[in-house]
Amino acid sequence: MLGQVAKAYQQFDDARPFVRPTYNQLEVTILPPYGDPEVHILGEVGTYFVAGVLANAVVERLVEE
Repeated sequence: MLGQVAKAYQQFDDARPFVRPTYNQLEVTILPPYGDPEVHILGEVGTYFVAGVLANAVVERLVEE
């Protein structure tokens, strides 16, 4: 029984977080966690969402004028 529990704990320790490798230095600088060579997928999606909302607000402001 203890062997099975130890095996289960080892599987959890070996599991990687929801990340992907970066492809260039710009991604390391811009996407969370900043400075890490692996990008967290949820942080990346959030960054793109916030950037899209800000870009949309700027475009709407420019169209109004």
